[in-house]
Amino acid sequence: MTSATESETALGLQWFANTGSGVWAVDASQRIVFWNQAAQDLLGFTADQALGQSCYQLLAGQNTQGQPFCQAECRRIQRARRHDLEQGFEMLVRGQDGELSRIGVSIVVIPVGAQDNTPAALVHIFRPIGKAPAMLPLLRIQLLGNTNVWRADGALVDGPNWRKRKAQILLAFLALHSQPVHREVLVEALWPDLEYAAALHNLNTTVYHLRKSLEPTLQHGSDSRYIHYEGNCYCLDAEASLWLDVVAFETGIAQARREPDPEQAINFYRNALSWYQGDFLSNLGADTAWCSRERDRLRDLYLDALEEAGHLHEGRQEYRQANEMYWKALSADPCHESACQRLMQLAALRGDRGAAVTLYHRLLAALSEMGARPSPETLRIYEAAQQGS
Repeated sequence: MTSATESETALGLQWFANTGSGVWAVDASQRIVFWNQAAQDLLGFTADQALGQSCYQLLAGQNTQGQPFCQAECRRIQRARRHDLEQGFEMLVRGQDGELSRIGVSIVVIPVGAQDNTPAALVHIFRPIGKAPAMLPLLRIQLLGNTNVWRADGALVDGPNWRKRKAQILLAFLALHSQPVHREVLVEALWPDLEYAAALHNLNTTVYHLRKSLEPTLQHGSDSRYIHYEGNCYCLDAEASLWLDVVAFETGIAQARREPDPEQAINFYRNALSWYQGDFLSNLGADTAWCSRERDRLRDLYLDALEEAGHLHEGRQEYRQANEMYWKALSADPCHESACQRLMQLAALRGDRGAAVTLYHRLLAALSEMGARPSPETLRIYEAAQQGS
């Protein structure tokens, strides 16, 4: 909301103050700007606790299968800007006590003013449906960017055992392997430079730290509901429902690539790309061979998906959005030549030859540090921009 319209928006929101339904409203940056008494009664958060918070952080919204649902620039915010609202939907939200509740939600837009359809506030009107279903993911695991794990109740895994770097890396390895992994494979992957006996000792200690971080009250390793050991193999419980951001990321991109409708494909790309919060295990400094391979593979997929989404936007003459995608790719990899080529061509298309030349020299400097040179195609685009053709 802008200062010029705050009073109008506040007046509009007051209509919801005394309704029997719970109501929260967010502004364009997804900060909570309204929280009525019914919302406090239903979810436990007071207005002081809720106002100013990001809705997706406070409520940790999930879909009814327990997968993360609310996020920055979520699909509903984007649809609201186009005034393309859903009639209603169900979701799971976390209350002040940490418990998940199932709610039915409807959305109303309060515009900036009578002559302006731009949303100033997105109002969520909700009613309780009941407690969350029993079958929720036992763990929600984030490996792209900072490594984080949430239990089914929304609580973040933390503590001294979890802060052991190798415990987080071990969880990542097991999460990426759907089948049991032999301890010798784990030893070689996590401690390739150690003698076997020392590496095996480290593995046993790390398994202990991981189990205790996930289940602080666990007395015996054999009773762990998460980390199982049988036949010299370790695995995450195959019977448990686990959610993994890497899987959501890859599945979403595969879905986008199969989608024939460009607009829907773009939505799939944007949703999938939102899970890429950084390179694989980027906060852990993990540099063993398997970490490097996985990091490079996922990074390449991210860069390819950004370009593919950019091409779709270009095909729809949505040049600003295409520019955004290519810039993200070039920011992630300053040597990403094909993204730079597209940015140079878009700059030339809008008549900004200076921007195209600047992009070329930026790429030239980045490639020079790697002992490389721009391709003939990039040089051709650069020379055309210089000549204004």
